[in-house]
Amino acid sequence: MLQNSFMLQPPYKSFFENKIDEWIPMIMHSNPLRVIIQRVSAGLLLLTAITLGGCTQKAASQSSNGEDVAGNKKQVTIRLPDTLSDLAFVAEAKGFFEKEGIKIQWTGKQAHGPANIVSIAAGQNDAGASISTAMIQARKAGNKVRIVIPSSISSEQKPLVRYLVLDRGPYQKPEDLIGQKVVASPQTISWYPLVEYLKKKGLDPGKVEFITLRDAGQQEQALRQGDVAAIAITEPIASLMKKRGGIKSILTDFDALGINQIGGWAFSDDFINNNPEAVRSFVRAILAAVEFIKTDEANAKEAEKIIEKRTGIAARTPELLPAHQFIVSEQDIAKWIDIVERNGSIKPGEIKPSDVFTNEFNPYANK
Repeated sequence: MLQNSFMLQPPYKSFFENKIDEWIPMIMHSNPLRVIIQRVSAGLLLLTAITLGGCTQKAASQSSNGEDVAGNKKQVTIRLPDTLSDLAFVAEAKGFFEKEGIKIQWTGKQAHGPANIVSIAAGQNDAGASISTAMIQARKAGNKVRIVIPSSISSEQKPLVRYLVLDRGPYQKPEDLIGQKVVASPQTISWYPLVEYLKKKGLDPGKVEFITLRDAGQQEQALRQGDVAAIAITEPIASLMKKRGGIKSILTDFDALGINQIGGWAFSDDFINNNPEAVRSFVRAILAAVEFIKTDEANAKEAEKIIEKRTGIAARTPELLPAHQFIVSEQDIAKWIDIVERNGSIKPGEIKPSDVFTNEFNPYANK
């Protein structure tokens, strides 16, 4: 179950490492022993590094605040998954991260957005983008992750998710999918639109047989062969499938939910507290990518090429608000919380919007 996956916790310092942190500053204040202690402490720290191995490298990346001992800004490494990272691809390619003193360490693809958040809770990544419900579920499970800037945007003209069926098949409206096999991973953005639509119609979404097929090619093949009644798929892949003919859309996420902000970029509370300037720099780099895409049609086309090169999929320019409006919407977060409550994953009032997001690091938030 996805919810149980969020129980993974970041590793803590070993007893030995904590004691070194505690002893060395205290003993160093003893002037007569300072030279000796400097040498001993250096040896102890070397031993600790050998003992902890790769864990020390991860802990260091999580505790770095972007400044060296002299107070000069230095480069901070942020670990990101490749999944749902279109804006980050653009920010990196155009040098916006580098300008902010950030180096991105790409860690590979995750299964989907919620898996990005699981990876943050597990200490495998520092940040990641996902649907807002993944942050809500993480909070419910005790893993403190928080959205700092929007990621996915949906609109009536450019929805994020489409439910596709065969043009001349037996399933011509969402209600026809009751009792049928539908490809949509539970608790993801592909799942919620049909569930919410059917509930509003007084129908039981539990009678839909939701199945998971990770590969888009497998999904399209299953649909065209009649093995499934519908597939829920995100853009730009949905439009590419429609262009090949014989397939049409009968429902979108915006039709069913009416929510503009689908998700956001999140960090753990620990990372935010330990690295506030790194988070602020990350947000500025993403906003620079948004500004780059929105201000010029040629820039938007260049962004598409960057995304296509990184993903291997013909890209569509991401649906974006103007940079000065690109702040997290408390209203949309509240709508997501209502949806999760209605689906029984959290109790009414258990999670508040302020638990899930902050606009503290967005320079446009107070303007």
